[in-house]
Amino acid sequence: MEELKDANNTITYEMKPSLKAKRIRITVFKDQVKVTFPQGMNLTKVREFVELKKEWILKTMEKYKTLSAQLPARRYTEGEEYFFCGHKYVLRVKTYDGPNPLLRIMERDFWVCLPESMPKENEPAVIKEVLAAWYKEQARLIYKERLDFYSKIMGLEYHQLKIKNQRTRWGSCSAKGNINLNWRVIMAPYEVIDYLIIHELAHLKYMNHSREFWKLVESHLPAYLRWKKWLKENGKYLVL
Repeated sequence: MEELKDANNTITYEMKPSLKAKRIRITVFKDQVKVTFPQGMNLTKVREFVELKKEWILKTMEKYKTLSAQLPARRYTEGEEYFFCGHKYVLRVKTYDGPNPLLRIMERDFWVCLPESMPKENEPAVIKEVLAAWYKEQARLIYKERLDFYSKIMGLEYHQLKIKNQRTRWGSCSAKGNINLNWRVIMAPYEVIDYLIIHELAHLKYMNHSREFWKLVESHLPAYLRWKKWLKENGKYLVL
């Protein structure tokens, strides 16, 4: 681990060479900083670049601290509110005589059914686990359906869908044609999901963000700027 210092802070960061990297990239997530750079690049040059970006790194870390203070603390108990495809659902909890935890949707409620034999103190952790597994499975089903729909319309064939839990990215498209999508976007409105899918499919044709790329996105989602802005402004709230 490397260190970056100013008058009041000492920041540790991880340096990671990459065969795929074409430039130096700094990723900040909460109190973790990772620096990715092309394999073989002079390490002194990398450290100098990080030093130049010190103020930005500190500001980004401070934003995460502010956000953490704003987000409601989850207790995974009766009455909490969760989002799915842009709609709000209330968590309901009950026990039953079965062996495994279950989750069912009834109207606008998430019903988590827990085995009667489960110790009370284990309930929050199990409820969180059940919710996460359910969200990921729904993401897989809904993303696949929308991907196949837009893939056919756009005339672009992808290789494989992968559901990710990336900390700082909503989606990506690999050179092999794999579409990687963050499961947390399943909490957002359908239009946001469609924007993300169209965006990544467009990268199968344009591996950049050129004017042609955005024209292709706009041709299939004319209001894409609205949903791009929504994700930028509200993405921080898509957490479990």
